[in-house]
Amino acid sequence: MQRRNNLSKSTKRRRLLDEKNYIKTLSHNDSFITLNSVELNNTCTMVTNPLIEPTTNYTDIDHVPHHSPSVGFDLPTNNVDQLLLNNDSTSLLLGNGDENVDPIEEVTRSRDIIEDIVQWALDQNIPNNNFDKLLNILRKHKCFEHLPASCRTLYKMYSGVSYEKPVEVQIVSPGIYYHFGVADNIKKYIDFNYLEDTIRLVIGVDGLPLSKSSGSCFWPILGYLSRQRMQSVFLIGIYWGNKKPDNSNAFIKYFVDEIKQLITNGINVKQYTENNTLIDVHKKVTVDAFCCDQPAKSFLLNTKSHCGFYSCTRCTVKGKYLMRRVCFPKLNCSKRTHEDFVGKIQRQYHNDKHQVTEILNIPNFDVVNHFSIDYMHAVCLGAVKKILMLWKGDTIYKRNINKQKLNSLQIKHISERLVSFRNSVPCEFARKPRSLEELPRFKATELRLILLYLGPLSIHSIVSKKIYKHFLSLNIAMTIFLSPNYNMLASSAKSIMNDFVKQFAYLYGSHFVSHNIHSLIHLYDDYNLYGPLDNVSCFKFENYMCGLKKMVRKNDKPLQQVVKRCQERSLSLKTNCENNVNNIPIKQFKVEHSEGPLTNETSSPQYKILILDQIKVKIHVNADSYVGLKTNGNLQIIKVVNICYCQQLKKQILLGRQFLKLECFFKEPIKSNTMGIYKVSDFSKTICIWNIEDVMTKYMILSPDNIDIMVAYPVIHFNN
Repeated sequence: MQRRNNLSKSTKRRRLLDEKNYIKTLSHNDSFITLNSVELNNTCTMVTNPLIEPTTNYTDIDHVPHHSPSVGFDLPTNNVDQLLLNNDSTSLLLGNGDENVDPIEEVTRSRDIIEDIVQWALDQNIPNNNFDKLLNILRKHKCFEHLPASCRTLYKMYSGVSYEKPVEVQIVSPGIYYHFGVADNIKKYIDFNYLEDTIRLVIGVDGLPLSKSSGSCFWPILGYLSRQRMQSVFLIGIYWGNKKPDNSNAFIKYFVDEIKQLITNGINVKQYTENNTLIDVHKKVTVDAFCCDQPAKSFLLNTKSHCGFYSCTRCTVKGKYLMRRVCFPKLNCSKRTHEDFVGKIQRQYHNDKHQVTEILNIPNFDVVNHFSIDYMHAVCLGAVKKILMLWKGDTIYKRNINKQKLNSLQIKHISERLVSFRNSVPCEFARKPRSLEELPRFKATELRLILLYLGPLSIHSIVSKKIYKHFLSLNIAMTIFLSPNYNMLASSAKSIMNDFVKQFAYLYGSHFVSHNIHSLIHLYDDYNLYGPLDNVSCFKFENYMCGLKKMVRKNDKPLQQVVKRCQERSLSLKTNCENNVNNIPIKQFKVEHSEGPLTNETSSPQYKILILDQIKVKIHVNADSYVGLKTNGNLQIIKVVNICYCQQLKKQILLGRQFLKLECFFKEPIKSNTMGIYKVSDFSKTICIWNIEDVMTKYMILSPDNIDIMVAYPVIHFNN
């Protein structure tokens, strides 16, 4: 049978069933909608069926519903409210048949349950066919028989997504592109308490393969609002094809055109006043940075990639070809400038003499310094992984060109130490350490954990002193560059990082000083410009792209699937806008208990979990129970044993035992205590009272096997 109005048989059948159910509910609710003649004459609101699409073609339906004349009375305008008010099962859902119960209140409570179900489906990324099965099971019970048979009906009500309307895509050879827009995302994700006059965007671009058996891939343009507390990543535009776009300018054009308008004209957004009133304010817009790996960066700028002799994006160094590798052993070269890029002063750096990147059209954007050096790719997946592979001596790093290959026993001991730290890693780290046998499959977060915390202790007394000190210098420099309050140590970190690159050539060979190793000397410039390097890293974007791939249910039309999934989430019931977080530290107490310990001055309520701003303390998990406090100008590292109420202070406090002895763990190239890193000992047996307001950071306590030492590392993202 030929389709009419592009509606399938199943869609028409579903709509017919919904309409029949609606008529049935009207017949049961005649008494509810009976009004006197005065009310009928003085009202203008029409009762409509939220399940009937205005464009439905009834010529294909055998039984056309004949509606009685419209009855006017005031109803909530929300389609869900109409659906619930027109069904007597609402009282079964939440009430007990009490005639004194306000029907509007029941509708509100019932609507909350439906909202929770829809929000659950969105949060858990539930496929629509599975959601439909759940709805059909619920509809068998009288309490839920008012629910629609298809989840698409619910999504239409909440987000307005149209499944009949085709997705309008743009042709970007050899694939297609869809542009979500920048302005709409800014209005949705901006914090209503964001007080700065300028909205600063961080943009990320990268390729995302969808299949191992074909070239199908996404190239999304992502963004987030920097310098505000909630930095949620949003989708600006997305390309799909069987290979990456042929022309970067065609790919980025829609973004550049819109951002030019926003930078020139600004944008009106919502903001709270001091009286907690929501008003419209006008703010400027600027692009703070682009965060990309080197291949994506060279694609957007139309420059040489990391294999080229003139590929460094920050200086004019010329690479050398040694032992079948392009390397960059030279350090002191003149820096690039925006004007040099526009004038193509070093022509070998550019791929095409005639093509000019569209990104140059973004106002007030420096294409040299505003393309950050992403430490996730350059340091974690680049330098750290290269060092570990050199130690392990994989086949690509044979002994004849690898000077520092470790023997199998050393690798075994390092792996055992890494695994032994699993129970010492706090909950803020999603992945626990594993053996070096799994090194080829290590993720960037695992390598970051080794770089900043586990690395020095895992190789302590196993490798030679020169290798240990060399890795320690990378650990120190990156700890400073990633910490929010170590500005006074930045110049020291710069010299330490330069020495690291020099010593890398000496220890491992100049032929291993790759593009990533060379780029480490430029991280200091990014720290000066942006602060902690996490402000301009790809970690946020990588996490989002994992979810992006899960939106694709089947191979057919993957881009259209992503657009529909995003539209379903576009008016999420609990958006960041409506649930803004004030720039005030959050203090939450969770999981009440009565197990103690308590002192004479303390009493219940007692809690197992304290959430203080971003710090989560758990007294029942050893790895999550250590914090650093500042009392009378001195740092104290304690193990929290209880969170309870102090009768004398009349507030919640911490009960804990402290480490009485704090010593420097290392003294070169700088003293560890300047970074809050200590060798701790002499654990007190006395339980003392500590103020929650004095908590500065969370600590990770590491104690390697076969070494009589315990080291306390501050979790650097929480350093204050």
